[in-house]
Amino acid sequence: MRSLTQMVDHLHKPKANPALALAQTYTGNFGFLDEVTTKSHQLSISPELDIKIDGRVLPGHVTGISTEKLTFLDHYGYELIITNGPNGPESVYDEAEAATYRILHPQTSSDTPQAD
Repeated sequence: MRSLTQMVDHLHKPKANPALALAQTYTGNFGFLDEVTTKSHQLSISPELDIKIDGRVLPGHVTGISTEKLTFLDHYGYELIITNGPNGPESVYDEAEAATYRILHPQTSSDTPQAD
């Protein structure tokens, strides 16, 4: 039979939040380009799934998260959908603009073709 101390300790242990575990796949700073205005933007996603665009907090909340996509509803009622791939976020769909922006990943030396 378990002791009272073990039972109390079990009750006070925080349960793991699966959404926050998935958040690790989206956390970071990412760039994307608006090809219409040719302006580049910075998307930041915190471990708590707070979203900033160009350093400004985007008011709203996450309405869904999976290994494939993160759905965020802004305070105006528009969705921002971040699609995830094998190397992290790949695109951002902005319902307010009805536009999808490709996430820009910096090239690494292994991505650069070698001269023969």
